[in-house]
Amino acid sequence: MRADVPEPDRDNHEGEAGITPASPQVVAPRLPPLENSVAAQLYLAQWNLDRGAMSEAFCLFSQAAQSEHPTCLNMLGRVFEQGWGTKRDVHEARRLFERAASGGEGWAFYNLADLYLNGDGVVQDRVRACTLYMEAARRGVGKAFNMLGLIHEDGYGDCPANPLHARDYYSAGRDCGDATAAINLARLDALSGV
Repeated sequence: MRADVPEPDRDNHEGEAGITPASPQVVAPRLPPLENSVAAQLYLAQWNLDRGAMSEAFCLFSQAAQSEHPTCLNMLGRVFEQGWGTKRDVHEARRLFERAASGGEGWAFYNLADLYLNGDGVVQDRVRACTLYMEAARRGVGKAFNMLGLIHEDGYGDCPANPLHARDYYSAGRDCGDATAAINLARLDALSGV
């Protein structure tokens, strides 16, 4: 699926703040395929997580991450970020997200962005958060488009409010399958009488 995001209006200085770099295009992630045994570990880990068996989930996510596959590293990062079956360790989570992002995992960019947006285990850096959300959006993470929409709808940090850009980001998120982006798009359209 392909979604285009608008080029920022240079008259409103968004580009100078580094909040919205040049128009991202959703690109297919170029992640290596998961070996069947590693995929099975991930599925079983998620199943255990969903049923509340946190210790089993932690063990399986840890085993899967030994493959060094970016998806597995990202999931183990989430485990440490949330403290699922282990002590919460946001510094280890960040380290794993960074390794996963360097391998091209879109959700790792999103998870890093959340850390920087909230200052969770890192110095809060809104510009870096927006850059990371943009990288996640380029990899088709619909939730990242939704976050960019929220940032542009209300204005945040150095990013002034721009409802037109917000609408375009929500639309791109909807096109990537994010239900929250679709709801925010409908809400914004209702507010503006569209």
